[in-house]
Amino acid sequence: MAYGFYKLWLGQREKNELAREKTWARIHLIPVLQAEEDRDQVRRHWADKAREKELMGSEMKVYNSDR
Repeated sequence: MAYGFYKLWLGQREKNELAREKTWARIHLIPVLQAEEDRDQVRRHWADKAREKELMGSEMKVYNSDR
């Protein structure tokens, strides 16, 4: 019976260690994923600007008159 509790204890310890590793992996990956998302947004913004310039001939101003 003591052997079974020992194996149970080892299994719980391993489960806790894996959960800790998973948490730290997520903590360290968040900045990388955020940087990738930011680069993608900038790329899309510049592609939209280029597409607008190609279609309209020049960048369109938000207002009809200069303020």
